[in-house]
This record gives sequence, C-alpha cells and structure tokens, in this order.
Amino acid sequence: MESRFQGESLNKLDGKGRISLPAKFRRALQAGDSRCGPGGAARLYIAYGNPTTDFVECLSGDYYDDLVARIEAMDDGEEERELLEYLYFVKCDEVGVDDTGRFVLPPAARDKLDLDGEALFQGKGQKFHILKPADGEAADARALKMLEKLSGGKEFFNPVSLANRKRAALADADDA
Repeated sequence: MESRFQGESLNKLDGKGRISLPAKFRRALQAGDSRCGPGGAARLYIAYGNPTTDFVECLSGDYYDDLVARIEAMDDGEEERELLEYLYFVKCDEVGVDDTGRFVLPPAARDKLDLDGEALFQGKGQKFHILKPADGEAADARALKMLEKLSGGKEFFNPVSLANRKRAALADADDA
C-alpha cells in the first residue's frame, strides 16, 4: 500500500467541482488515516487560505491530526498560532471522498485556483498539492532555478546530497 503521495496526475474537473483523486493518492490517503477502517472513507483536508501560494494544500487525516496537536500545543494568543489557526481551521475544509475516489473541491479552493476543466495533482510526501496545469510548469522552472543555485556550479550534482547535508547537520547538533 502506498504510504506517500508521490508523482503527478492531470485530472478533469467537472462544472460542479467534482474531481477524481489519482488512484495511487487514494491508497496513500487511506494509509495516512488510522481512523479509516477497511473499505471506509479516508479523511481529506483541503487548505486553501495561504495567499502566497498558487496551490491548495491537501492533508491526510493523520497528518492533519498531528498538525492540529502541534497548533494546540502553542500558547493562546501567540501570533504564529493565530496564523496557523486561520490557515488550517478557518481556511480549510474536510471533504468526503466517495468509494470511486471522487470528491468536490470546495468553492473557495476552486476560486483560488481558477481552474479551467483540469487540475494538476502533485505528490509532496505526506501531503499533496492541487494547482493549475500552467502553475505546474512554473513549479518546474522554480525547481530548475533551485537546482542551479544549490549545485554551486558543479557539472555533476546529485540532489540527494542535499538530504545528506541535513542529516550531517543534525548529527553535528547531537554531538554538541
């Protein structure tokens, strides 16, 4: 069973906002919801309120529960908590996914994305994004710029080395 949202998929959106979740995303969504029993409907949360992004963020039940716990552990009145409450409580909806993998994209999410009959799904590990197909092309261009910057001009650069840098920094911190 898939445990991560991975890959891309271009899917049709009908006039009522109904869209199908890619099959491999359905398996990851079910795996990411410990409350979902066999054959049950997994929870899907769609956060659409971040004005600095060109996508909506989609979270599985367990990922959302973990995020809620982290938000609720913050101090009341803390600016960061207020922002997270706004983004993930006010500007976020739980949507039902039927047994064929279809769901209705919330009107606010449709308004944000201004979709024209198709939506691009991009896997992001424990979450996924939905965006306009043209914005997917822009994301490809941003990734290329990041690769150029992070490679430091090396002709042969392995992006996996970036994860190794983080691991080394964590190990150094543990040793200190």
